[in-house]
Amino acid sequence: MGGQITNRTRKTHPLTAIELFAGAGGLALGVERAGFHTLALIEFDKDAAATLKVNRPAWNVIHDDVANVSPLDLCELWSIPVGELDMLSGGAPCQPFSYAGKGLGLDDARGTLFYHFAVFLEKLRPKTFLFENVRGLLTHDCGRTYNTILDIFADAGYTIQKKVLNAWDYGVAQKRDA
Repeated sequence: MGGQITNRTRKTHPLTAIELFAGAGGLALGVERAGFHTLALIEFDKDAAATLKVNRPAWNVIHDDVANVSPLDLCELWSIPVGELDMLSGGAPCQPFSYAGKGLGLDDARGTLFYHFAVFLEKLRPKTFLFENVRGLLTHDCGRTYNTILDIFADAGYTIQKKVLNAWDYGVAQKRDA
């Protein structure tokens, strides 16, 4: 083979991810099944964090407010150089944008938590990111809220692609667009 690297000799490294707003771990399970090793999951709700810890004891679950974690030196915290994280994932709370909610958007403190997601993007510079939310985010305040989020993520240096997916089409036992 004369020095060529083949699939048999290529050293493989797991893809790495960090997840914000982890909830009970649904998105994290999908990320894991896609081949990622999640370095940490951050979840504010104590019951959701406890569920994660019981169901996935090997996962590094951090029960804290993302607002307390985002000011830290994130690269040092997870011993990962800037630009080496493969993916940042998460779905900020959807209640402010959900058709079933009050529709307060950015006037609801939960509706502004995506700013912390952007801080993680700026500090870690992951190769890609996955930000999940509800369909109502697209039309909230005539689309201005969504455009604000897009602008902030673009200002962090990312090109944005969006797609509305229905969980039902992926084997999840609920018909829900996200």
